[in-house]
Amino acid sequence: MRKFLSTLTLCSYIIGGSVGSAMANEDDATKILASVNATWNKTFNAGDSAALAELYTEDATLSPGNGEILVGQQQIVNLFKSFIDNGVHNHSIETVNAYRNQDQIVQVAKWQADGVNDKKEGITFGGVLMTVIKQNSDGKWITQSAVWNMGS
Repeated sequence: MRKFLSTLTLCSYIIGGSVGSAMANEDDATKILASVNATWNKTFNAGDSAALAELYTEDATLSPGNGEILVGQQQIVNLFKSFIDNGVHNHSIETVNAYRNQDQIVQVAKWQADGVNDKKEGITFGGVLMTVIKQNSDGKWITQSAVWNMGS
């Protein structure tokens, strides 16, 4: 009976430690994403598409919800420059969930931005965003892939 209780106690510590580590890892991912998202929003809202592209890996993939897949920083800078030139501003990202595996984090989030419609009226729009960020050799977290849609 003592051996059984000792084994049960040991298993409880192992399971508790694993769950605690997973929760700490998730909390850590949320903190990292808060910083990454704040930098992204600040850069976009400053209108600096070139600096924004630097927040992506050189071979990053991005799909803006229209069925296209853009590859690389140059295509990404061109896309964001077109958004900025057309008046998109006040961008924000709200993380819904985060999953971390070592040097990679996957984020599911809601995004929102302001802009103007065809009649030059101010509008707010948004949708769902999924990003994969990774830690580069310098320890900096950068976007490897992003996909978003736009809701009505």
